[in-house]
Amino acid sequence: MPCPLSPARNADSGNFETKDTDTDGSLLGIIEGGFIPDVILYLSYFYKSKELPIRLSFFWGAYGFTFIVSAFLAYGILHLGGVNGLHGWQWLFALEGAFTALLGILSWFYLPPSPYQTASWFRGKNGWFTEREEIILANRIIRDDPSKGDMHNRQAVTPRLLWEALKDYDMWPIYLLGFTWTTPNQCVNAYLTLILRSLKFDPFETNLLTVPAYVLFILQLVFWTWFSEKINNRYLIILMCQIWMFPLLVGLEILPAGMAHAWGRYALSVMMVGFPYVHAILVAMTSRNAGSVRTRTVGSALYNMCVQTSNIIASNIYRDPDRPLYRTGNKVLLGLVAWNVVLILSSKFYYASRNAQRDRIWQSMTEAARAQYLATTTDKGNKRYAHNCGTMAFFVLLKSCAKA
Repeated sequence: MPCPLSPARNADSGNFETKDTDTDGSLLGIIEGGFIPDVILYLSYFYKSKELPIRLSFFWGAYGFTFIVSAFLAYGILHLGGVNGLHGWQWLFALEGAFTALLGILSWFYLPPSPYQTASWFRGKNGWFTEREEIILANRIIRDDPSKGDMHNRQAVTPRLLWEALKDYDMWPIYLLGFTWTTPNQCVNAYLTLILRSLKFDPFETNLLTVPAYVLFILQLVFWTWFSEKINNRYLIILMCQIWMFPLLVGLEILPAGMAHAWGRYALSVMMVGFPYVHAILVAMTSRNAGSVRTRTVGSALYNMCVQTSNIIASNIYRDPDRPLYRTGNKVLLGLVAWNVVLILSSKFYYASRNAQRDRIWQSMTEAARAQYLATTTDKGNKRYAHNCGTMAFFVLLKSCAKA
């Protein structure tokens, strides 16, 4: 559970200090590094490509919800300062850490290895699904994306497979987007508490006043992820995310200094933090475009690494000499928004061109040629001509086998 009064986020509040923040952060990064990619791969075993984005939005919505819960918990837990000789922040870390550890242990027993291995003493000897339901589940997943049958969930990615996934250039545009698309939001998000502190609110009130931003964040995350699949257009929503941020950054840039405009600055910052968060859309695109289990695994990790790198970039844009209005930093963020718009449009053009090229080749083949290609090709993953025609390719191969 995220701690709303972490040392890095509120080091200026005077509540506590720690000399081991960097070490603790590094250990957390090492431990948590594989969590997000594993979650994405795990969910892809249960859901089709069009069903995955909204489930991912629920996952990140739950993550955002923990900030809201943590804000209220922190308000009460921090008042335990002095009990048994412990500071309030020590109680906060201990109680929230204990709850997170307990939840992790329960998840170890509750979550099955795959949809077809759900029976256990903890989940019941009959499991979650009947044998017929497992067959239906397997068929619907494989028909949607035949590549999901290439590797089983206990098969390791070898160094050779890792290298093949890394050099898959068709995934690079998504990685490049990961570096900068969320940087303007992350930059303002990190300084929201400082803005509230400038309004003379104490740490408890500051945490509570961050709640509206995260409520807006969750609502927009779930709605726009659902809407992108409804209209079958993901890049339009990703572009709209940047359009949303542009006038808000202009407002932060031109808003005059002084307490008279502090609440206006807070409102703009809340709108920035609660922006249309398209992370679930981009993660689902990574999974959908991978075309193989190995690329999906490695690609999800690489995209997540790029997003985490964007947090490092964001932390170096607002500089101390630029305080408190960060005029120079806001100009940099406006430049990044412009860059993101160009990158999004270029990425859309690239994938549209690649799909059109692949479809022209596939459509020019006769049924016999398609069956021959599917039976003999050495093309893998998203390099297969039938990558975007999963169900069609499945039936062509099935029909060919029936004739044989």
